[in-house]
Amino acid sequence: MRSIAIWRYASAEERIFFLLRFGILGCFVGHGAWGLIGKESWLAFFNVFYFPESISRIAMPIVGLMDITVGLVLFFAPTRKWLWWAAFWTLFTAMLRPSAGMGMSEFFERAGNYGVPLAMLYLTASIQPRLQFAGSINFQDIQWEKYHLGFERILRWSLFLLLAGHGGLAFFNEHPVITKHLDFIGWGASRSNIMIFGAFEMMLALVVLLRPRIAGLMVFVLLYKIFTESLHPIAGHSRDVFETIERMGDYVIPLILIAYYAHFPKR
Repeated sequence: MRSIAIWRYASAEERIFFLLRFGILGCFVGHGAWGLIGKESWLAFFNVFYFPESISRIAMPIVGLMDITVGLVLFFAPTRKWLWWAAFWTLFTAMLRPSAGMGMSEFFERAGNYGVPLAMLYLTASIQPRLQFAGSINFQDIQWEKYHLGFERILRWSLFLLLAGHGGLAFFNEHPVITKHLDFIGWGASRSNIMIFGAFEMMLALVVLLRPRIAGLMVFVLLYKIFTESLHPIAGHSRDVFETIERMGDYVIPLILIAYYAHFPKR
């Protein structure tokens, strides 16, 4: 109850700062959990660098532990140094997917992973020199009035990319996981139904990009993403919940934009 009261009386800046850190935490913990488990599909990413399978399986839990550590550090004691690493690492791992022959939609669909640390890096660009690479950052160190417009653009473009990328996976690739999810909810896995679903998500992405302040839009996107990404464990295996957790940025971005649009009126 005390934590609810603290959240209720927190400023918009405090809430946004918390959500940024929470989004990074979920992304890195979810991704790291797959490393500890030893996800089979990760082998394709190590193959990009011609790693033998034996070395890849040893490296997976090491990468997983590193990810979880980075997520915890950035949540409890965020610094610019670790934010640079988070931005690089999420971009790098997202680019491994098209590098492994999975298509660019896979890269765009993970914009929630790299969009959040990039937005936080931008927002903290002008903090005191002593805090650039050492010392924890807090929301009072940020010049909100100077950087909030660019911050919003980064998040809005990230939301556009993740929605368009997910839609592209359906429309262009007929991604088997999306097909399974559509079949599970009774939509049907026919080619036409998959294309309709993909086209809807790409159109929703355009609305988010061009008319983000439409009343209720971000609430709809938030609930929509929570529902669609929750299908991973519901329609699959219980451990697929880490897919849902890894996409924490997909839910945090519309939440931040809800707070942002309420706090910063249109200019």
